[in-house]
Amino acid sequence: MSLTVIIAVSMVSAIGGLVFNTMPLLVQSLGESLSLSAASLGNLSFAAGLGYLAGTLSGPIWVDRYNWRLSALAVVILASLSFVASAYVSGLMLYATWVGFGFFCALMHALCMRILADTPNPELSYGTRLSVELITISVLLYALPVIFIAQYGYAGAAYGLAAFVVLLGLGAFLMPARTSVPQDEILAGYPSWEQAKEAWIGLGVFLIYLLANVGLWIFLAVIANKFNPEPEAFSLMFSVLKVLGGVAGILGAVVGVRMGSRIPHVLCFVILIAGLVGLWLAPNFNVFMISSWVWEFGFTLGCLYQTAAIARVDPSNKLVVLVTTAFGISILAGGWVAGNVLDQFGASALYLGVAIAVCLPVIFYLRINDKEASVV
Repeated sequence: MSLTVIIAVSMVSAIGGLVFNTMPLLVQSLGESLSLSAASLGNLSFAAGLGYLAGTLSGPIWVDRYNWRLSALAVVILASLSFVASAYVSGLMLYATWVGFGFFCALMHALCMRILADTPNPELSYGTRLSVELITISVLLYALPVIFIAQYGYAGAAYGLAAFVVLLGLGAFLMPARTSVPQDEILAGYPSWEQAKEAWIGLGVFLIYLLANVGLWIFLAVIANKFNPEPEAFSLMFSVLKVLGGVAGILGAVVGVRMGSRIPHVLCFVILIAGLVGLWLAPNFNVFMISSWVWEFGFTLGCLYQTAAIARVDPSNKLVVLVTTAFGISILAGGWVAGNVLDQFGASALYLGVAIAVCLPVIFYLRINDKEASVV
């Protein structure tokens, strides 16, 4: 698979990240446009999350059965229509549209993860995907409030996202139709525990890693409020976060497995711990902001290397689709867990929980000997 095709698939994959990355703006603009309560907005966010989970769970069932290029084009149409429709409905139909665009965005994410699993260098493929997705999201997060929401409220956000889906979906024309997959593998669904034990364990480790870190991400602004930062400072903090995520993806794609398969996990751990300690001990907002950038860099790099590791040890190339399911679960449950920890024990306990979670990938991948490391 050429780099051009990998970039095209990565463009299309960015559609899958729209729901998570733009949720704060969608919730805010819809609340102001329709005067909805916080509870109603929370229910809508949950509906989108359920749609996303359903989409990712269905991935292995259909992803190898149909033409990949045509599937991507169909999902582009359905996802963009779901966003547009959400601007014109209310009540139960509004919930249905949010479930819809969550579902279709997840389908695209699952499809692209499956396609990239076929590449001989997963680090390059998934690093490119992360870079393209996060840089695209950075542009979108700047344009959406200034160009679309400021003028037209939630309708502007819905149309803006639909336009981005169509624009990114142009990459589908360069996607492969489908790899050659034996019929028995197409019908097999998920591999069994015996067939892909390492991949299943790796997926579980990744889920715990995501639950902890996504929970911290969701409440990062809430914790930072203790420093009473200006709105411009928040804008700088979060915009640079996404840019650094893209840089981490580029670094992972360039470095690949040149450092071996175990050292990158150790490096991610060291960076994450440094960021967490900085967040915990920060005496002012500037230190907190810089520490958040360090943490984000390590978090994104960890996502890249763990995803690539799962792809390498999964003989079916289907379990990697569940990486998007892990993200969906972390969006739904991570905030709930983190919120309760903050209420009951405070930010220090949350940092400690995240630190424990980021130890797990290192423990899991360091136990692999040099011979196994060549494939993990």
